[in-house]
Order: sequence, then structure tokens, then C-alpha cells
Amino acid sequence: MSNTVKNWTEWLTKSRFSYMTEEQKQQTFQWLLNVRDKILTRAKLRDSDILLDIGTGTGLLAFGAYELLKDNGKVIASDKFEDCVNDCVAFAQMCGIESGIEFIQSAADNIQLVNDSVDVVVMRSVLVHITDKQPVLNECYRVLNNGGRISIFEPIISSNTRYNQLVNPENITNYAKFKEAEDEIKTRADDPLTNFDDKTLIENFKKAGFGDIDLELGVEESTYMVKEAMIEPWFNTPPSPGTPTMKQKFLLYFEEDEVNNYINEIKNDIVGQTITVKSFSAY
Repeated sequence: MSNTVKNWTEWLTKSRFSYMTEEQKQQTFQWLLNVRDKILTRAKLRDSDILLDIGTGTGLLAFGAYELLKDNGKVIASDKFEDCVNDCVAFAQMCGIESGIEFIQSAADNIQLVNDSVDVVVMRSVLVHITDKQPVLNECYRVLNNGGRISIFEPIISSNTRYNQLVNPENITNYAKFKEAEDEIKTRADDPLTNFDDKTLIENFKKAGFGDIDLELGVEESTYMVKEAMIEPWFNTPPSPGTPTMKQKFLLYFEEDEVNNYINEIKNDIVGQTITVKSFSAY
């Protein structure tokens, strides 16, 4: 593991992932590093490439690509949110990185770069936060030069393990109604988290102008013992800034006291239990 990656994992351990158990942190970081490596491998990087990381977030792909391209190439890390850009800039400064990477604040569907200006575009879990995926892929095609490549990872959330699959129905009040609500939440066409799958992604790429499309489906399993402190973040942490939490989504179907009781019953049912959660994805 490079010093940059080691510092990156330590940085997130003390900040964004501080609520996790050590076991969860290790599983999460290993998964993230595996995703990063696969995205960059599928991008078929060359020494002199200019690489654009759209929706860089905490810089997982950007700093990984920097380690590979810093001698001859260049990385541009872009994100819509100022705090993400500022965090990545601060981390680069902390690591003494002075060249080979630059940071810009830019929305994924309106990239602040000229046509044909990059060799590679990479993204991780970006389209899943954008309702209309097509303009983003159109922009990717626009900024890529002739012969450019794009490599992305997107979770297929509509297929993931659901809360109602983790509990004993006999221990949950109105289990059938909450199951029905969750099944609808996970398949809503107006929700960017759930309004796409591998087939619609391929169509989006074709419409943008891409050829030689290679899409690989995968599934990851994560097994761990549930701690009480995990439950509240499951329901009260938004998937991205400005988006509703899972609790808020349930409140569209139930009164608040019913939702609070549901969360407490889940907590009582599975805290201390070892669970296996499946996550589906497309590269």
C-alpha cells in the first residue's frame, strides 16, 4: 500500500467512517480499494494520460490514479460540492502533493472543460445520485478525445439486500406493510438511486455515442455482527447531500411514531446478530 493510500484510509477512518467498527472499516476500505483498482485497470491507463475523475468525493479514484500517472500524466479531480473539493485539496497538501493533480468544482452534467481535452474519464457511484443519467454521459463523451476511454462503477441498488430481508417478520409490527413500502421505495422511477439497471446504462452509453461497450455485473457480500450504533445511521444518513434519508422515505407511507417503532424493532431484532448483506453493481 502506497503512503498516499495509507494516509487516505487513515484520514477517512478519523472522519467520515469514524462511526464504524474496526471490522466494518477494514471490510469497507478493502472493498473500496478493490473497486478503485478494478475501475483503473479497466481504464487501461497509459503513462501520459490526462484522466478526469468526475464526482471525486473523497478522492478514491483521483489519488489512486495519481499514484499511477504522477510521473508523466495528469489527474483532474472534479466534484459538484465545494466541501468535497476542499477536503481533497487539504488532503493533497497534507501529503505534500504539489503537481500531477488539480481540483475543480464542476457538476457532472456540465463539466468545466473544453471538448476533446482528456484521455480517460472515471467515475464511482455518481450516476446513482443523478436522476437523468443521459446528460452526464453526453458530457463524458464530449470531453474525451478520439480514442478516449471511460471506466465507471455504479451500484444497482434496486437489487440490494433490503431491511425486511434481515429481520424475523414475527418480531416486526405491520411487517407486510413495511415490506411493501420498502419494495416500492427501492424501485421508484423518480429516484436516481433506483431508476436504472445494467440494461438502461448500456442504452445511455449508446445514445451518448460510445462504442465497444463492455458492462460487467457483480455482487459483493459483506458479513458482520450488527452493533446498536449502526442502526441509526442506516435510517438517518442521506445517501448524498440534499437527498432524503431512508427514514424520510418511510415517512411518505407511515406516521412518524410508526417509523420510529419500526426502527426500534429492527434494532431489537438484529443487534448482536451476524448478517450478510449483498450489494449488486455494474462496471
